[in-house]
Amino acid sequence: MKSLKIILILIALAAVIAPSYGQQQNSKVENVAAFAKLYGYVRYFHPSDEAAAVDWDRFAIYGTQKVESSRTPQELQATLTSLFQPIAPTVKVLLEAEENNFSKQQLIPANSKKFKTVAWQHQGLGFGDKRSPYRSTRTNRPVIYKEASAGFGSVVKQFDATGYQGKDFILKGRIKLDGQASGSGHLWARIDKADKTMGFFDNMGDRPVTSGTWAYYEIKGKIDAGAEKINVGAMLIGFGQMSLDDFSLQINDNGTWKEIFVEQFTQDKNGKAPASFAAGISKNSSSGKSNYSYTVHQEKDNKWLHIKSQTASSGKEHKPQLLFPTHPQIGEYVQKSIGGGLKVVVPLALYGTEEQTYPAADQTAFTALQNKLKAIPFSDLNGSNLYTRLGDVTIAWNIFQHFYPYFDIAKTNWQQELHDALTKAYSDKTAVDFQQTLQLLTAKLQDGHVGVGQPANKANYQPPFLWEWVENKLVITGVLAPSLPFAKGDIVTQINGESPEDYFAEVHRYISAATPGWRNYRAQSASLLGEKDSEFSLTVLKADNSSVQANVKRTLSRSQAFSALPKPDTIKTIADGIMYINLDAAPMAAIDKAMPQLQKSKIIICDLRGYPKGNHELISYLLTSRDTSSQWMQVPQYIYPDQENLVGYKKHSWLIKPKTPHLTAKIIFLTDGSAISYAESYMGMIDHYNLATVIGQPTAGTNGNVNPFSLPGGYSISWTGMKVLKHDGSQHHGVGIIPDVLVEKTIKGVREGRDEFLEKALEIAQTF
Repeated sequence: MKSLKIILILIALAAVIAPSYGQQQNSKVENVAAFAKLYGYVRYFHPSDEAAAVDWDRFAIYGTQKVESSRTPQELQATLTSLFQPIAPTVKVLLEAEENNFSKQQLIPANSKKFKTVAWQHQGLGFGDKRSPYRSTRTNRPVIYKEASAGFGSVVKQFDATGYQGKDFILKGRIKLDGQASGSGHLWARIDKADKTMGFFDNMGDRPVTSGTWAYYEIKGKIDAGAEKINVGAMLIGFGQMSLDDFSLQINDNGTWKEIFVEQFTQDKNGKAPASFAAGISKNSSSGKSNYSYTVHQEKDNKWLHIKSQTASSGKEHKPQLLFPTHPQIGEYVQKSIGGGLKVVVPLALYGTEEQTYPAADQTAFTALQNKLKAIPFSDLNGSNLYTRLGDVTIAWNIFQHFYPYFDIAKTNWQQELHDALTKAYSDKTAVDFQQTLQLLTAKLQDGHVGVGQPANKANYQPPFLWEWVENKLVITGVLAPSLPFAKGDIVTQINGESPEDYFAEVHRYISAATPGWRNYRAQSASLLGEKDSEFSLTVLKADNSSVQANVKRTLSRSQAFSALPKPDTIKTIADGIMYINLDAAPMAAIDKAMPQLQKSKIIICDLRGYPKGNHELISYLLTSRDTSSQWMQVPQYIYPDQENLVGYKKHSWLIKPKTPHLTAKIIFLTDGSAISYAESYMGMIDHYNLATVIGQPTAGTNGNVNPFSLPGGYSISWTGMKVLKHDGSQHHGVGIIPDVLVEKTIKGVREGRDEFLEKALEIAQTF
């Protein structure tokens, strides 16, 4: 009886403790959500000089840690006030029931004659790239743009491949990124073949180095038959500093691994360029100079190569310039509820001299805050750190909250998504766990341009086959290894013990897409990925109705899988008077070269199932009059938070002019759900000016320049920063270009190796 009483007491205690823990968790999420909302209002809309100078990435991490333990609205109010006072002294954090006593007079200095209005203007959201259509500036404040660099700094060694054809190789190097680099480090290897084509290639694009700790990395591959040259190297992509040591190339020569090259920089002088790479340093193609420095560094007896981008910004201030006439005026403010029992008052315009906005913050407090942010260890800036995760949700959520142009179509509860993402961030343990949290968050945007990158994710290998949904069945559409016990057209009935439908439903949760076509296209590859040599257990139904069960390893990197695919045709004659152009593979130079043949053709079939190879100039030879569509790309103009009272749009277009010779052939375009962005700009012109008969499936329904950003911990997110319409002003996002003739693949067609889209094009060509 006594033991029974103890058990009942423990059960009662558990019943009390469990809700208490849940309440604590909810309170933390509510506190961080309140901080996140205020963070966005101040970062993007409060124009103080102190706010413009703070390290907002680190502030997001620091702030979430400070606010989460607040137990009452009053405590949260005090913490938020303390956090933001050094950068935004005129911002007020109030209890919901508290009276707002904001007065314009608080913002006006005693003598305002020398002062000018400082306020934010956003054309989309600018990240400091002068080449981008997106801009964010403060009125009466100079602009500093990031330097337009070559994009990467690379060293290379080249070797004769004679005698090594068909042999395995390993390229190794010890690498770390230094300081707060925003770029990434890479080894790379490329095989040049004697026929002037490229063989094996891997630049670690799917697994870049972002760690600040020394570690070994490697590339494994096989030297192609017909190889002429072996090129190996290392590079820093973007801004920052990278260190390289113990760089070596080994080749398996009949079972014996031979070290062909090794460099530890022991013979080089400190502060000088490495002699071994003297002939292999990348330079800017236009200036002949490098935007990166290459010097040997020494610490005691250790030496290594240091690659450094020259600067992250031009250092040159550009004169203040209005992006558009409208901006907030002195006295304008927003009052917003941020949760946690609080509301905030945020002035949107301040007076300022050339040196300082008014009123200036307490410089002692501001300096102390800056020092605290700098003191956050670089080692903490990773996805396994809770506050980096919370800070990253804060940063990402606000970018979309204030600047994503398609919430009217996505119709998601973005406020709830903030709480859901923060809640999941608390339970995540690893950098890859948190990548999935960001994927779940951004999937709700229904934006086909969205991608969430994280170099710690090693799930970059696939098995040697391809699959696709055909006639509502998951069908094997490509076999990249003859040893596999199935063939094209076999139907997958089970994946790791579950139905294909359930397996793909889970994959779809992490994919942001505006249309089913793009979601299915993305899922075809995403569903195959996993870590190297991990296994799939598959059951397939063959054409003779027999079943086969097989365990298949993921052995191919993405680049290896791409290399294993049959090389597509570019331009060819496929019937008398009928030319075929694969716009995914044929550059404009090849099309120009084929122009005499194209002029004589009766039918030209243009295949745009994919992404154009810089060849949209072909449209010029199809037009009979000038393109006058001038408003289909629109960059929103914001001066208020939460996308309220939009000012207008900066409008962009192509305005293509006709060229000679005009192609008089009948034109057919093939397209499908894999055609996105640039491909849809292409298809939009074809559709609007009725330049061709379009055959296939709807395009991806996502267009407009991407506006990528990075987050602490090495995460990168791409997204659509502008609104794109069809040329008649109707909705494009989530709709895409609808073909004149819809075509569906069939399982029979897959088994017979037929291209049913092209077959339909040839059938229609006979009717012209």
